Amino acid sequence: MEAKLEAKTSQAQQEKLKEVKAQQEKLKILQAELERLNSKIAKNEKLTLDETKYLGELGWLSALAVTIATIAASL
Repeated sequence: MEAKLEAKTSQAQQEKLKEVKAQQEKLKILQAELERLNSKIAKNEKLTLDETKYLGELGWLSALAVTIATIAASL
């Protein structure tokens, strides 16, 4: 019985590890995109409409994340 529990725990940990690694890859892509945009801004280059929309959406998502974190911390 204990061996089955350990096997399930190990499998769950492996799945979680896969998920975390996938999220890390997505974060690397996001970081590269933000660095590219930051470089354009630092050089006073004009952003495209899509880039401006993208930054606006990220700002909105950041504000939402902070709100959710604040609510969660107060519970």
